[in-house]
Amino acid sequence: MTPPVVAVAWPRPDYVSALERAGGAVRILDPQRDDPRGAIAECDALLLTGGVDVDPVEYGEAERHPTIELDVVRDKYELALARAALDGDVPVLAICRGAQVLNVAAGGTLIQDLASSAATTLAHTINQPKDAIAHDVLVAPGTRLERLLKNATPDHRVAVNSRHHQSVKQPAPSFIVSAAAPDGVIEAIEKPDSSFCVGVQWHPENFWRTGEFAGLFEGFVQAALDRKTTRG
Repeated sequence: MTPPVVAVAWPRPDYVSALERAGGAVRILDPQRDDPRGAIAECDALLLTGGVDVDPVEYGEAERHPTIELDVVRDKYELALARAALDGDVPVLAICRGAQVLNVAAGGTLIQDLASSAATTLAHTINQPKDAIAHDVLVAPGTRLERLLKNATPDHRVAVNSRHHQSVKQPAPSFIVSAAAPDGVIEAIEKPDSSFCVGVQWHPENFWRTGEFAGLFEGFVQAALDRKTTRG
């Protein structure tokens, strides 16, 4: 059987390499040509990638923190992709900004700027090197995320990199928190009643060469393959 096709908009090389190593085929979407619902209907899964901030107006907040960087074209396109995937129960893996897009698309909210709105002693933004460990996250037992991460310690801790100044505030309805940092910042969400719908705040794709988060991508691609098989 041919590999399942994963839709990706605004990819970077590490995302593509992580997906291909897990057995997926990448379809890079062009917002100028690819209708979101049409693209989702033609693909087996959706990867939402990192990037700039989601416009607060998308989750009902009129005021915007001065640190926020916007790309309203990207917001509209990726929110439409996420909603189409959610409506069709298409497997979704969402990373960093992607996790925030996923949460907003499903009706959740965000913390606009961690440093000014949440007490934390952790560094949530360490830019270089890309795989520099920033802190641990505590993974919730019994979650899909726990089953996928092979590198967790016996007390459910996983060391992660980190490049975000925003995070999930209120998880969307039907989503649960599947990991948090020691300071309480939400680091992962998932939708338990879905075929596969997981969002993480860190960047597992940066570890594609060494495989610390291979289980996450392999589980995602397997869900895409299951969908492809079911669709015939």
